Amino acid sequence: MRRFSRMSVLVGFIAMAGPAVAADPRTCRFTPDIVAAADALLVDPKSERRFWRDRFSDDAAYLLIRYGELTPGAALGLVDALGARPKPPQRIAELRLSLLPPAERRTAYAASAQPALRTLTDLSVLRAFVVDGDEDWLFADILRRAAEPSAQPQAMQQLQVALARALSDLDHGTRIRVAARAEAHGLWRLALDLTAIGGDIDAWLATLRRSPHSPADPQALADLFAPVWRGSLMPGMTRPQRDALPAELQTAVAFIDRGRPQTAGDFATVLELIGLAPGAMILATAVNQTGEHRLGAEVAAPLVTGIRERRIDPAADMDRIRAVILAGTVRILGIDRTRVLFSSFPGPTETVVGETALATLERALVRNSLAGFARGDEPAPSRPPLLSSSFDWSGWRNAAEAIRKGEPASESYRGVEAELLHVIGRNAAAINVLRAMGTGDEARQRVHTLLVALDQMCGGVLWPQAPLGQPLYRFPPRPR
Repeated sequence: MRRFSRMSVLVGFIAMAGPAVAADPRTCRFTPDIVAAADALLVDPKSERRFWRDRFSDDAAYLLIRYGELTPGAALGLVDALGARPKPPQRIAELRLSLLPPAERRTAYAASAQPALRTLTDLSVLRAFVVDGDEDWLFADILRRAAEPSAQPQAMQQLQVALARALSDLDHGTRIRVAARAEAHGLWRLALDLTAIGGDIDAWLATLRRSPHSPADPQALADLFAPVWRGSLMPGMTRPQRDALPAELQTAVAFIDRGRPQTAGDFATVLELIGLAPGAMILATAVNQTGEHRLGAEVAAPLVTGIRERRIDPAADMDRIRAVILAGTVRILGIDRTRVLFSSFPGPTETVVGETALATLERALVRNSLAGFARGDEPAPSRPPLLSSSFDWSGWRNAAEAIRKGEPASESYRGVEAELLHVIGRNAAAINVLRAMGTGDEARQRVHTLLVALDQMCGGVLWPQAPLGQPLYRFPPRPR
């Protein structure tokens, strides 16, 4: 249980990781495919099931706005049309508020908000206020809501932590400006986190000493400084050099490192991998459940090196990464224990609904194995020995062969066909296959998965990446 608790906390620190290399949405070669996939997902499924929810159309609308370069009027018209559906997308109100010009947003937000302080459900909107220069209005509103009798005491702290992460991609000057305004309003945790993200440790310490939370002893200072020192406060943070730290922080580091277990570095490597490639979250869960530190040293570390050296693209090479995770875990734990382990928890949310982590890894392995054959570049591969006996290798191979021959796959393998078409770069054909499958849940899930994957190979405007958090809807500054 202790490992799980520690894991949950630290994953929160890396949940805002973005793509390693982002292309301009206006010029990315996949932009036409993203627009086509978003358009396909925006077809109203008209589901009459009582508890059905539209979990995808809001993301599709956001990506269509960003990549399709819709005018403000067209964008708002699209969002309003989606909001008028009998079963509107779940986050359509958040998308609309994020999209509005500042003055209209203030009015609409004040009218729609609940009396108590809201925390994690409106981050896109809160971020939009800051981006548009309305942070003073926002911070005053936060304090007013926090004073309501129905507000939970812990909500204020949670909100400041979450908002700092949501603003972590802003430029250094903007973060420092917003930190100063947060301090002026008494939002000390927000001010501290934004300052730390900027890497100015002297300013962080000075802010801490000005705050009501200034620690009274070295151990208390060490507790507050630990996330900054370990680099776990935010992805992309520059870890400070020990010799460059103020003297009292060097003393704090001694407290921090004193009880650090030898395997902590291996665990940190797994977290670093997730920050670079969120789709590798499966490995973190495996470490958390087994306590096997070699998964960090022997599996995560080479992947981190490959990504850092640009030999592995975490957006385009996720199948390869997951195949390495499966093979590496088998090498360390053995095949039987590996299968039991990965069958014990679900796969990431961006994959087929209800499948286990083992199924996710095996599908990645098979796609990686069949890609060259489906393209026509390689001969038919043999069944990978790591596959479970129940995996439908022959069905997947037949679908790959149909693609190779320029023929449609059999009806029950159309989803597999779409997966393989995407893997070999034939995204327009994959979208057409999924369109032909209709507007049922399977087809919509697959279109959304394809849409998110394409975005990560372009601008990465859906951020943070699944499965580490709910993405923010981020827009350039609105006209005032």
